[in-house]
Amino acid sequence: MITSMRVIAGRYKGRRLSCPRGQHIRPIPDRLKEALFNILGREVEGARVLDLCAGTGAMGIEALSRGAAWVTFVDSWRPAIECIQHNVRACGIDSGYDILARDARTALTRLSLRGETFHLVFFDPPYASSLYDDVLESLGRGGVVKPGGRVLVMHHAKRHLHSQYGRLRRYREVKQGENILSFYISD
Repeated sequence: MITSMRVIAGRYKGRRLSCPRGQHIRPIPDRLKEALFNILGREVEGARVLDLCAGTGAMGIEALSRGAAWVTFVDSWRPAIECIQHNVRACGIDSGYDILARDARTALTRLSLRGETFHLVFFDPPYASSLYDDVLESLGRGGVVKPGGRVLVMHHAKRHLHSQYGRLRRYREVKQGENILSFYISD
């Protein structure tokens, strides 16, 4: 593993996070992560967070650092799961989270059947992934995202996302280089 990012603010501020070598994980740049959390502000405090396609777990760990009540990390790639486990241990996090070794679609079905709901959903699949529309449509059907909950999607500037997926409505975009963060709210 290589170290390439850090926790920006909160309880675990300054802790270094590891990332597996290779092209399977594209960590969110610190500046974009900082912009996202500045926009969310206090919405993170006490929130239940779902980190889909979690990769290193950086988004969920940042949320825990800023006072989230619970984070569920989801990834299907075994080295990513091991990286998340390593990073939560390295930060000294011993409770307030769950790690699901599942693909995003299967995890959403499982979470829905368990009646779990979330205030915030971070969704950052590989840019070439075919998951975007399927997962956003599933989230837009309701059940997993609380009314008024937010879904934050990281994607390449060339990828077109719809302005609405069922109950999810895009209300903001933040662009940085070739990266775009699309903000959706659940009605």
